[in-house]
Amino acid sequence: MTGLCLILTVIYEFNGHGVYSWRIRLLALIPFVMFLFLLLLKNRNFVPFIEAITFLRLFAAAEIARNAFIGIVRVYGTATVTMYVLYAVSAFFLAATLISFAVCLIRYLRNRGAGA
Repeated sequence: MTGLCLILTVIYEFNGHGVYSWRIRLLALIPFVMFLFLLLLKNRNFVPFIEAITFLRLFAAAEIARNAFIGIVRVYGTATVTMYVLYAVSAFFLAATLISFAVCLIRYLRNRGAGA
C-alpha cells in the first residue's frame, strides 16, 4: 500500500503543474506507520487484538482516501460536501478502532486474570 501511495504521489507531482499538497506528499506515511506498528506487534502476543487490527486497517484506508481527496481538492481552491463525509467516515473508523482496542484489552485482562 505504501508503494501505491508513493506512485500516486509521483503521478500527482508530475501532473500538478507546480501546485503541491502536503497531504499528498505525506500520503505514503499512513500505511508505512501502520506497517511499523504491526511490525512492532509481531514479536508480541497480539492475538487478542486481531479484531481491533481490522478496524485499524479500515481507519488507515479511510485516512488514505480522505487525505488523497482533500489534498487534491483543497489545492485547487474547491471544497465539496464529500470532504466532510470523508472526515466523518475517518472519525467513525478511528472511534471504532479505539473502542475495539479497549474491548479487546478488557477481554484480554479478564481472561488473563481468570487464568492466573
